[in-house]
Amino acid sequence: MPTPSNGSIIKAFAILDLFDDRRQEVTAGQVAELTGLNGVTAHRFLKTLLQIGVLRSPRKGVFSLGSKLVDYGERAKSFSRLAAQLQPFLNELAAATQEGAMATTFDGSLITCIAAAHSEHTFSFNARVGARMEAYATANGKLWLSTLDETALNSYFRTTTLDAISDNTLVDPASLRADLELTRSRKFSLNRGERETGLSAVAVPVTTAEGTMLVGMSVFGPSARFTEEKENQYLQLLRDTATRIREVL
Repeated sequence: MPTPSNGSIIKAFAILDLFDDRRQEVTAGQVAELTGLNGVTAHRFLKTLLQIGVLRSPRKGVFSLGSKLVDYGERAKSFSRLAAQLQPFLNELAAATQEGAMATTFDGSLITCIAAAHSEHTFSFNARVGARMEAYATANGKLWLSTLDETALNSYFRTTTLDAISDNTLVDPASLRADLELTRSRKFSLNRGERETGLSAVAVPVTTAEGTMLVGMSVFGPSARFTEEKENQYLQLLRDTATRIREVL
């Protein structure tokens, strides 16, 4: 059953969509007229967007786009530049392993694929740029979770339902915590069919010179091809690639 849409978010974006080169300022009355909202609701939405910095009010009763959107735009451009820098390295990994490769970021809940490369081998899972995935059931995600401090990790467990996505998903919090502790100590993560039966992955962090994790990077493919020997081979390739990436970022 599809997840219901959030009407408030849709209405907020309908208001933001009113702004363009010709309409750089709006009033509550204009918002009500152009979106079909009643005047009270339009004013409430404008005040909320103003409060969080998405809008600003240059004059009483008048609203324009705020600096928060500039910040979001800069973040989006930053991710785009990072993805472009990572792509050649992922292409090399895919060619060397004849498996898939991807890089991810993390928002505290889900991971997002920002760049990916695929081999000529055909298998059921292809990483799509922009795809968001459960952190607890992916190699990249467990890598990100292992970087959280105890307070942030406890918050994650309080707000996340560990659904069984496959027969191998770690749905017991104690088991997942043990896996994350192992990931933290060895600085790489494994996934053996935890998100999709028959799909395995190995992931390593790409860090700054100071050790801060920038992205997660993995090689993934059918579990039948992911022998222990292959996992070790892919792990070394990933670590070597992460070192090279750190030198150019």
